[in-house]
Parts: sequence; C-alpha cells; structure tokens
Amino acid sequence: MSFRMIPKVNRRYVPVLVVLLLCAFAVSSHAQSMDLVGSIQVRGNKRVVDSTILYYIKTKKGEPISRSQIRKDIEQIYNLGQFRDVRVETHPGVDGLDVIFIVEEIPSVGDVILHGNNEVSEDDIREKLTIKRGTTFQDHMLQEVKEQVTLLYHDKGFFLVEVDINAKLSSENLTNINIRIREGQKVKIKNIRFVGNKRLPAGKLRDQMETQATTWFSWLDESGIYKKDILKLDVLRLEGYYQNHGFIRARVLEPQVKINKRNKTIHIIISVEEGPQYKVGAIEVQPDDTLTEAEIRKAMKTKRNGIYNVSQVREDVLSISDLYSQQGYAYADISPKTKINDASRTVDLSIQIDKGRKVYVGQISVTGNTRTLDNVIRREFRFKEGELFDSEKLKRSKQRINNLQFFEDVKINTRRGKESDLIDIVTTVTERPTGSITVGAGFSSVDSFIFNAGISQNNFLGRGQKIAFSANLSGRRSDFNLSLTDPHLFDSDLLAGIDVFKRETNFYSFKKDSAGGGVRFGKSLSEYDWAGINYRLEDVTTSDVDPGEETAFLKNETRLTSRISPSFVRDTRDDFLNPSTGWRHVVRFDLAGGILGGSNFTRASYEGTYYRPLIGKLVGALHGEIHWADAYAGDTLPAFERYFMGGPTSLRGYTVKNVGPKDASGDPVGGNQSLLFNAEVQYPFTKGLRGFLFYDRGNVFGTGSDTTTTDTTWSLSKMRDSIGVGARFMSPFGPVGFAYGIKLDQAAGEELGEFHFTAGSAF
Repeated sequence: MSFRMIPKVNRRYVPVLVVLLLCAFAVSSHAQSMDLVGSIQVRGNKRVVDSTILYYIKTKKGEPISRSQIRKDIEQIYNLGQFRDVRVETHPGVDGLDVIFIVEEIPSVGDVILHGNNEVSEDDIREKLTIKRGTTFQDHMLQEVKEQVTLLYHDKGFFLVEVDINAKLSSENLTNINIRIREGQKVKIKNIRFVGNKRLPAGKLRDQMETQATTWFSWLDESGIYKKDILKLDVLRLEGYYQNHGFIRARVLEPQVKINKRNKTIHIIISVEEGPQYKVGAIEVQPDDTLTEAEIRKAMKTKRNGIYNVSQVREDVLSISDLYSQQGYAYADISPKTKINDASRTVDLSIQIDKGRKVYVGQISVTGNTRTLDNVIRREFRFKEGELFDSEKLKRSKQRINNLQFFEDVKINTRRGKESDLIDIVTTVTERPTGSITVGAGFSSVDSFIFNAGISQNNFLGRGQKIAFSANLSGRRSDFNLSLTDPHLFDSDLLAGIDVFKRETNFYSFKKDSAGGGVRFGKSLSEYDWAGINYRLEDVTTSDVDPGEETAFLKNETRLTSRISPSFVRDTRDDFLNPSTGWRHVVRFDLAGGILGGSNFTRASYEGTYYRPLIGKLVGALHGEIHWADAYAGDTLPAFERYFMGGPTSLRGYTVKNVGPKDASGDPVGGNQSLLFNAEVQYPFTKGLRGFLFYDRGNVFGTGSDTTTTDTTWSLSKMRDSIGVGARFMSPFGPVGFAYGIKLDQAAGEELGEFHFTAGSAF
C-alpha cells in the first residue's frame, strides 16, 4: 500500500488523491484497516536529517493506522519547503504495518563559479548577486543571475558583454552554478545631441547632466559611461534647468539611446519641447507686525519683470522663513502661490505667511560622541535650553562644532518638542581621530630636506584640551616645541596655555639659537571677537656673523628677551580649514624690555584676510600685512626681531627671506618695516584640494645708513610684484603644496621666476 503527494505546485489535486486513497482503503478487508503501525521510516532525504522530518510526523508506532493523520503528516512535510515530492508506502512488518515516507528534496544552491571576469572584480559581481550558497534553488534563479551580471557590466560600460549560465546537480543534491562571461570591450558615449532646443544652447544643457560624452580625461573619472538610471535623473535635471529659465511648460522627452556595436559607441538623442518663456508679473507679500514688507522684499531675489525661476522662488521662501526663524518663529509657514498668465506670458506671485507662535529651545541632545564629553560640544551652542529659538544661532553653533575639528561629520536637526511652542535640537556627530604619532620626511624648496616627528592630542581625555610635542629638522632650522592648551579653562571662555621651545635657524648672514617658554591667556569677547595676552621669556644667541661685517644691530652676541604681547582677533570666516566667506583680522603688539628686563624694543602688526564667493565655485581671497618694529632706551633692534620677506608664505616668486635690505656683501639683513599684499582666486577641486592664481606685492624697509637700501620707511613705489599659479592639497600623508611665481619687476642677476614646493610624508 502506498500514499503519494505530488509537488506542492499541484496541491489543488490533493483532495482527489485523498479520495483515491480512501477508495483503496475501502476495498481492503476490515482486518487490514485495523492494522497497527509497526514502524515509521524516512527515505530519499540527503540534506535534511531524519529527525527533522520525524518531528513533524504525528503518526505513532503501535497505534492504529489513520488515513487522515497520514494526509496531515504529508502536509506538514511539504510545509518545510524543502521537498518537491512526498509519498507514503506501507508494507507488512513484524509488528504491524511499516509506514515509509519517501521524499524528494528540492536542490540547494552549491558553488557559484565565475569564469572570464577580467575587467570586473569577483567581489563586485558577488555583491550584486542575490543567489547565495545554501539557499533553495529555483529554476528562475538562473535568469535572474544572468540579468544581474549583465546589468553590472552595462553600468561599467561593457554593453557587448555575453553571459551564459548553466547549472549541474551534484550527488549531494546541490546545484552548482557556472557563470561564463565574455566581457567584450567598453562602449563609450560618443556624443549627446539635443533636438528642439531653440532658446537654450546645447552646451549649457549638457553641463546640467551627469551623463557625459567621452573625453581625453575619461580614464580619470570614468565619464562617458551610459547608465540608464542616471540618464533618467538627467531628464529631470534638464526640465528643472528649463523651469529655472522661465520655460515652465518645457518637456524633455525620453532619450533615444543608439548603440553602434561595430564602432563600440553610444549615441544619445534628447528631444526637447521648450514652449514659451515666462517672466515674473506682480509680486504680492503679506507683511505683519514682525517683518515689514520692505524687509521681506529685501530677502527676495525674485523681482518683477525678471525671468521666472522656480528654484529662486524656493530659495526666497527659505530666506523669508529664515528671517522669521531668527525672530523665534521656527514653524512659520511661507506659501508661494502662483498664477500663470499665458496671454502675457507672466507668472504672478503671492507670498502668503502664517508665522505661527514663537518657539523656544526645548531639549538639546547629543549623540555619536564616544570619546568627546557632552559639555565640550554643548558649550559651542549659541543658545541654551529655554531660550528663544534663532536659526542664525543654530547655523553658527554648527560652524563652531565643525571648527573644533574633532568630528568627521556634524548633523544638527530640529524636531517638535513635547509642547507646541518648543523645538528640540538633535545633534549627531561622527568622531574622527584627534591624536597622532607621526614620523615623516619630505623636501622643501625653502628648507631642503625635512624630517619631522611628533605626538599630539587635540582632544585630550575628550575634554577639548590640546597637548603636543614636535621636532622638526631641516637644512636651515631645527625646532623642538612642547605646548599645552585648554581653550575653555574650567569650562569658561578663558583660554590658557603653556609653551616651551628650543630653536636654531640659519639665516643668510647669521645664525640664531633660542630657548625659552611662555604662557598664554585669551578670552572670547563676543561671537566673533577674541582678545589674548602672551608672555614669553627667551634667551637668544646670534653667531656666525663675519667680524668684518658686524653692525650695531647684527653682531655675535647673546641677549635676553622678555616680552608681553597683547592681541586682538576678529574672525567671521565660515570655515577655518576651507573658508569661502568672511573676514579675519589680527592686531598684535609686542613690548619687550623695560620693567620686564632684557632687550628694549616694540613691535606692532596688523593682518587682514577677506574671503568671498565669486562665480560658480570660485573663491576670492585678499590678504594684507603691515609690520613695524623699533628699539627704545638707546638700544638697537636685534637682527632676529627684524622682518624678512620672500618665499612660499609671503612674496612668491622670490627666494625665501631674500627680499628687502641687504648688506655690502648682498646678504639680506631685514628691516623694521614691512608691507605685504596677496590676492588669490581659488578653485576647490575637492574638499582637500584647491588650485589658485595669485598676485603678490610687498617689500621690507627701514634699515639705516649701514646697508645698501635706499628707503628707510615705507615706499609704495619700491614694492616688488609677482604673479603665479599653485595648489594646496591635504594628502593622507601630510600637506602638499606648490606655487610658481613670476617676478613682474625682474632685476639684474635675478631669475625670472621661482618654484616653491613643500611636501611631507609619514611612514
């Protein structure tokens, strides 16, 4: 006697099978129906162990055989999802009927083997495959695998790829899958052509697309590869570009993609229906007691009779919303309503405002900081819990947290608080390493060979304190420095620091050895203003001065310098590392000697830097310096306190510290006055790479009658000039920079230009 269950896909026939089984039992004798189960056996299974199957069988040894229970047992085994066929046979045994469950397993996926993938890595392919070893095998999986591999190759530009799939069942009931790939050559986009664009040039349209034709530098950025999903997004970008130029009814049709297999090229044709161009008609705003109509209109760049720009309207809405947020109305609803006049081809704009209620800061939460203490982050917020919300203070808070340079990423989001007039601030940070142990070497056009080593921690114990030791050795100098800084002493706005140093520097005409230390204090005066005062005690020795060329200010001697230096800083830059807007002013005054002891002199200086966005990504930077120094009480200004110019950090295109007054031998001796101006146009290629064009103008003055200079005070007519190009790059191994400057006032015996290069690498 046998029972059989057909594959699960045909389970609708189960009732018929059961009826047949019942008929079989009906013709059996009454004695046979009363037979007992002698044993229960499982056969045909290879991967699924007997115990697993027996667990779901409720027919028991020694009990009368039950046709309904056997049917249920078959159903339970099917429900495991591991079998394509289940049948039951019964045979007379010693103790009754032997009940045998015979199963046929569904194969599982075994090995997935790749052949012929030379241009695409195995890891990339396997990452795309949804089929995995051990999963239940289904025939449709083979087609899915083929499509997944083919799509991956298409995304990488291999449109001529051929993928063959075959499966082989092993003795262990595992289906081993072989994927054979004939990659072919890459197919690049030859050209992108537009049809129907009458008002907007094709070049401008192509600039809006991520999809681009092949160029000579495509091997660098993999441009020229056709990706279907990217092209779909490009269609939306093009429609948005048209809408931002007043073509509010423009349509960009589905692109035609033609593949030339013979030439291995792709040609893309994009049809455009531009429609008419619309201008801005009437603009209506709704002033209230918070903002006047003039204040609202000033925040808007959209003007009457201008080309209607959808994106600009959105930005105007955000600007108005930001104005209300600065007044505490964080949930203000700014709704632009438009009315299109096809006859006049204008769009009337109505700005409807519902400012809602004033909102106060609820809970400020900080997450993601595992090393940095909460208060180190919280103290950078420009408001406290319970204060009136201000969106401008929120932006500034994020800038300050970023400027700590403790975090790879800083996200600040807002959400409604527990009460309707509360807004919670949710801060999420991603920490980055703030400590380092470095050993490095490099070459500089200024210092020749460079060796450096150091250990530093800018976030000591997660408290925001800084400790650093460094040693720098080169052909011209050696520096050893130890510094400790707490930017928020006792969690206040007071900065405190200690410095200890030992330095040796070889100038052209003398050598300077110094050792000493100092203390620093500073305090924040306002959001952007900082005042500080430093005290430094230094023992300085000048040597290697030719006895025949000694002067009152340059001679072999040892001096003690004791100075106090107040300073003031105003810094409104948006980013300390890569600024694009804002000012930085630094005023400093040094008073040495007098009641402090040591050499008697004073120094004063001002430095100012201004950043401003220009066109596109271009950033303009202007920098100026003015310095003055003099001795008093009958003393002379030490040579090591004089000013020098030239080199990559001052006047580029000139030899380092070689611009300005010189002695009778032609060696630079420095001056007590200097003036420097730098102008740059910067382009950020990446976050860590900026290229720039520059113009430098400057000189050093004020030496006395014992030098070859003809100017003892500032003389704008005697300024030196240079222009050039350069780049700055923060590599994983250290900073890299170069600049080439050309002298605009080349003197006799001077080279036309000079290349400045600095590099460092850690190992």
